Amino acid sequence: MTTLFDRRPFHFKSTRFAVAAGLMLGLAACGNTGSKWEAQDMFAAPTEQKVDDRYRAMIDFKAMARDAAGKEYAAGPNATVMGAVEEAVAMCQQANAQGCKAVRVGLTWVDGLDQSSIESVISSYRDTMTAEAYQAAGQGNMGAANWLAYHYAVRGENLQEAERLAKQALQVAPDDPGALDTYGLILYRQGRYQEAEDVFVRVNKAMPTAEHIAHFADNALAMGKTEMARAAYQRALQAGAGPVLSQTIQKRMLALDLNGGVNAAPSPAQ
Repeated sequence: MTTLFDRRPFHFKSTRFAVAAGLMLGLAACGNTGSKWEAQDMFAAPTEQKVDDRYRAMIDFKAMARDAAGKEYAAGPNATVMGAVEEAVAMCQQANAQGCKAVRVGLTWVDGLDQSSIESVISSYRDTMTAEAYQAAGQGNMGAANWLAYHYAVRGENLQEAERLAKQALQVAPDDPGALDTYGLILYRQGRYQEAEDVFVRVNKAMPTAEHIAHFADNALAMGKTEMARAAYQRALQAGAGPVLSQTIQKRMLALDLNGGVNAAPSPAQ
């Protein structure tokens, strides 16, 4: 199963849907999550859509890390440069390896470069991808518009432009889970938590992936709904969260345990 405006190549979310659907069934019991939140709706699946091949190529980004023993850890495809790099390094760390470091960014080998040089390579790739996405969005490629909106939302920047792009994508596919999740994340970054919750409910009814569930959990935590957030974080972990997302969730849950939910919510700018 795929979505029209997914932000990564589309086999990732399809493999997680069947597992995540069952895991989300109990979330309604955690509190009022919005209108018409019913367990059976979790099994609804969006219609598959053909994806623009040019956009698929644009988001097909990979990275590689290596440990001190020389073992390599390849990550990707991923929609963002830093996402692929962080995933590769996290995979290495998750294996309890020593000396984990990025050695390839996209097609560029960075082994032996200092941190500043590696960051320069990453920045160059990111700027190129952003420029290409902006141009494609201006030409009517709604997949690129959604990718760019999500890129801004993740970084917490250009949120007004991100909202415009997200709404543009939603005009084409108003029920697409990928586009809705992007819009919900933008609302969350803007501190519009109730609106974001309503959107994330719709997203997780259609496609409860680990990433989507975690976004719902972050927003619930920001609203002070700590038990709901805790339950959702646990489900996100069970739904197949990748190394980076898994580490982030574990930090959130640790903060909940230590602080009892006080000041545990992530900042919308994070």
